[in-house]
Amino acid sequence: MRRCLAGLLCGLSLVPFNASLATQHDDVWDGLYRLEWVGGQERQGADMRIEQAPNADPTELVEKYRSDLTRWTMLQVDAPRESTTLRRFLPAEYEGWGWDDLPKDVRIECLDASRMFVCKTAPGTTISFGPDRPNRETLVAKTGIFGVVLHAGAFELKKLD
Repeated sequence: MRRCLAGLLCGLSLVPFNASLATQHDDVWDGLYRLEWVGGQERQGADMRIEQAPNADPTELVEKYRSDLTRWTMLQVDAPRESTTLRRFLPAEYEGWGWDDLPKDVRIECLDASRMFVCKTAPGTTISFGPDRPNRETLVAKTGIFGVVLHAGAFELKKLD
């Protein structure tokens, strides 16, 4: 249980820390959330905060990431020094998860941090992962906000504020 939470923290710390959180903006992602692991995983949850961060410097980005400079910071409330920077998914990333041809009534918006991602959709939406194949995995996004940490599993975020 602690090892999985430690894995999440390690994943958060692998992305450069953005120390400048002074600029606050009203944003649909901003807020305090309770992280709960999905699928009966016996792991301890955590309180997380997502805040809009200063825009990325285009001179420090490879060309494909220069189209959207908006960034967010995600941090665990009881370990605020360990944070990660999130950016919006590129269209090809939705395609990679098999979400490029979702029905018109299903909207999904995702933020990426290379070893994890967080997505918003309508509460109760069933999300399928990966290309069409017989053993395609699914997740019901009960709260409408879910994510995946590489090598740790899926989680949901429940907005607290």
